Amino acid sequence: MDGKILYDWPDKDFDESLRFTDSRQLGNEPYDVVIVGAGVVGCGLAYKLSQYQLRILLIDKNYDVGEGASKGNSAIVHSGFDAQVGSLESQLVRQASNQWPELAEKLKIPYKKCGAMVLAIDDSQQAQLDKIYKKALSNGVDDVELLTPAEARELESNISRGAQGGLLVPGEAIGDPFVTCIALAEVALANGVDILLGAAVISVENAGKMVKTLVISSGHRIDTRFIVNAAGLGSRRLADLYGGGTFEINPRRGQFLIFDKCSNFILNRILLPIPTSRTKGVLVIPTIFGNLLAGPTAEDFPPDCEEMSHTTIDRLQSLLADASLMLPSIIEQPVIGTYAGVRCHCHQGSYFIRVDDGAKGILTVTGIRSTGFTSFPALADYLVQLLADKCELSLSPDANAVDGRPESSWPGWWSKPIENTQRIKERPEYGQTVCFCEHISRGEIIDALDSPLKPRTLDAIKRRTRALTGRCQSFECQLGVAEIISRHFGMGLNEITKYGPGTAIISPSLLPDK
Repeated sequence: MDGKILYDWPDKDFDESLRFTDSRQLGNEPYDVVIVGAGVVGCGLAYKLSQYQLRILLIDKNYDVGEGASKGNSAIVHSGFDAQVGSLESQLVRQASNQWPELAEKLKIPYKKCGAMVLAIDDSQQAQLDKIYKKALSNGVDDVELLTPAEARELESNISRGAQGGLLVPGEAIGDPFVTCIALAEVALANGVDILLGAAVISVENAGKMVKTLVISSGHRIDTRFIVNAAGLGSRRLADLYGGGTFEINPRRGQFLIFDKCSNFILNRILLPIPTSRTKGVLVIPTIFGNLLAGPTAEDFPPDCEEMSHTTIDRLQSLLADASLMLPSIIEQPVIGTYAGVRCHCHQGSYFIRVDDGAKGILTVTGIRSTGFTSFPALADYLVQLLADKCELSLSPDANAVDGRPESSWPGWWSKPIENTQRIKERPEYGQTVCFCEHISRGEIIDALDSPLKPRTLDAIKRRTRALTGRCQSFECQLGVAEIISRHFGMGLNEITKYGPGTAIISPSLLPDK
């Protein structure tokens, strides 16, 4: 039986069949596990737990899965060559890197192994290459290769003429971070996991008892036996609600530049600088979508500054200058967009996980930074085992559970319906282009609207279809996409939002008086 997808949407101008108005919509029995946080970690855990006979709820304060840090990363599937040797992060990244090709095919996640090159641009950096090479071998990544300057330029002809050498890392890959969260949540939903979006947890009652109660911002109460805190930057605030132990986190912002697809000819592999003690530095990355990225920055903010996802011109200019040290021609390429992701930096270290945190049956998971996109399948297995071994969660496999999505789930931009005349004959909407930059059709927008998570915002449709993301950055197609949503559900254009309540695309002041 499919789980329920519900939105705690405060306005009445919303699809009433999906609007959460009463706790009884979730049933009368306590959940076995409530996972707070629907980023890649929370969605990955929901996916893994959905393989067992459990009653699960995945909850998030945002109005789509993957709406927080998981949407603002570099989308690299790391090989683990440069992780801290012997760390949990290194172990999980290596395990997950090996799982990714099969899992991506199963979940219909666009994925490509493109490889990477660590580039030394002066003598002092060149001296560090051998150290990085040995670290990769210690991490079990044995296909790396030291490159002379000539060998590096033969592989990547546009790198700096002053490059002093490089390290080839064939195992690095790229994937679609948006579809990853969506796919995991859709499979979990198909296996009976309930998903509640737009619901911020404001209180935890009876944390020390067998059945605990989460109170959300709308006042509704949800009972559960186990709580998993995968709330990212909100993990400290949530831990305070249940008396969790000491850990310190702060937002670390990473800004990125997005280059037009016409720039992708200048680079084949991920280009990485020699890292510092604090950061991996500014990378240049071919994306799975055909663009190039440059970034990220690494800017720390106080713990109470969670909403720092805007970009700044000074940092972007500095970022571009750093990228051009490795790839000079990037400075001539057209920038079509910028974005910033805010990572959860934990002072106690990456992958900070605490069992029975504050009370029995509560699992805190925080400090999962840039490698979380890579590690989620192995991390989810690790967390399931902790819940079973340490928290005594009883696991009984569900013989009817599915672990993948149907072939039709591939996103249209990856498996283009416009190139399939038979599909256009069957559904003419696939021949009606809405987004000309990315060649996205009306049919693909409708497919996304009717997909299992029932997305209702422009940003949610953007992440599923690639509409609104092209060179015009939604200037030409935003109204067209909004009109499709409006007509498909009989909603007014004034009810269409960018990412949830309070973000309507038409200002109330522009509406005619009633």
